[in-house]
Amino acid sequence: MTRQGQTNKREKSMGENIVIITMVAGLMAIFIYYAFRQEGEITQVGFESLANTFSSKVTSIRAQWFMENQPKVVTPKGKTLQIRVNEKGWVDYSPEQGHCVKTWQAIMQPDLTFMNQVVAAIEVNNEQRIESVFCRYQLPSGQYFDYFPTTGKVEGSR
Repeated sequence: MTRQGQTNKREKSMGENIVIITMVAGLMAIFIYYAFRQEGEITQVGFESLANTFSSKVTSIRAQWFMENQPKVVTPKGKTLQIRVNEKGWVDYSPEQGHCVKTWQAIMQPDLTFMNQVVAAIEVNNEQRIESVFCRYQLPSGQYFDYFPTTGKVEGSR
């Protein structure tokens, strides 16, 4: 092969490499753009799933409370933590200070975090409601769900 042929081949492969690198960078930019655009929806769906998990665990603890002849504390199978329940069998740490945090830790076990975001545990006293004291678990973005210890009901944000 002549020098001219080798130079043409090298230039051609260099041009091909530049085109490939440009295409890969463009596709990565598009992927990152759509990933960030969907982040809010992913967080919303995940937090709704977390609220459903919270509700399921509360119901499971109440079922165990019934099966154990309605004790004042329930110890879930395979766990050492004793969970306090009220006279209706719902997880309830009130009127203790920080009872919403204790409720979360008893039910969900980990710290108050979700997808690297802090979950605020807020005690709400609303005397206009039948269930006047309840816990609100809220993300910094404003999404929340409420837990009513008197009825065991979990309601999501509207």
